Amino acid sequence: MSENYWSQMLSDPLPGRVAKPRLSGLTMVIDTGLPLSVMRDLLQTGAEYVDFWKFGFASSSVYPSEVIANKISLCQEYGVLAYSGGTSLEIAFLQGIWQKYVDAQWAAGIRVLEVSDGTIDLPLKVRRDMIRAAHAKGFTVLSEVGKKQPGRFLPVGEQSVLIQGDLRAGADYIIVEGREGGMGVGVYDTDGNVRENDVQALLNALGPLSTRLIWEAPLKKQQIYYVNTLSNRVNLGNVYPLDLVPLESLRRGLRSDTLSPSQYATEGISHDSGALNAIPQNPLPNAWTAGTSGNKDAWKKHPPRPTLWVDKEGHSPNDPPRRGKS
Repeated sequence: MSENYWSQMLSDPLPGRVAKPRLSGLTMVIDTGLPLSVMRDLLQTGAEYVDFWKFGFASSSVYPSEVIANKISLCQEYGVLAYSGGTSLEIAFLQGIWQKYVDAQWAAGIRVLEVSDGTIDLPLKVRRDMIRAAHAKGFTVLSEVGKKQPGRFLPVGEQSVLIQGDLRAGADYIIVEGREGGMGVGVYDTDGNVRENDVQALLNALGPLSTRLIWEAPLKKQQIYYVNTLSNRVNLGNVYPLDLVPLESLRRGLRSDTLSPSQYATEGISHDSGALNAIPQNPLPNAWTAGTSGNKDAWKKHPPRPTLWVDKEGHSPNDPPRRGKS
């Protein structure tokens, strides 16, 4: 019997990480101009850890056509969903060609569409028309809430209403604005610290729908906060390509920032022996396990489409439990 290679001997100190394809614990990488060869090497190393590969802002228009086509093909080869940042659709709207632009993306093999108004003021009707049109065409739809201008914050109540309306229109996930810098926008102060009261208020307002959020978190301290607060099943975006493996290590408790020796102590296991087989307890916060009186049925009414994220048997986490044979 062959033994595990040394790097495979350790079980995850932070359990519960879901393998691809998955509905939660999603990671979205932001590509701001990575060379194709580097992208290939990164996907060879960590394709299992990334779900979305975003060509940041409207940068896809800067690449030569053959380069962007090769990047899309590379993502398809490794089972990663490639897509263009929401700014590109905002520009297409300003130029009066957004419907044609969406059709052209589909023809190019892109299957994710981001709808945002971080820079422009997009009429709400048009926003919802975009979401419905993309959903009907078959896209996985990501809508984004928040503005990119420093210091311009949407009130939590306004965000909650916008998020729920987008989900009803057909959005699969909602991106919480953080930009590629993670400072002075969204739920972050000018130093990139998480405004925890705003995060908690949004979680409380959305209840179980908060699992449909993708938090843009380009900074390490932001990623640590979300993993420690919302577990490794939290969805994170705007992760830099070279941070892909470090983030996955955080999700699994393989860095000191998310490794808690006390979890093993609660199982009656000393720190110097037997830790390999310990399973620390890490319950999800209330916002991830129970609804509020106002929207406790919202998850059932608007579940994410399990077109990609299902288990190996083809089952979705939203399927009713299966009874065993009597």
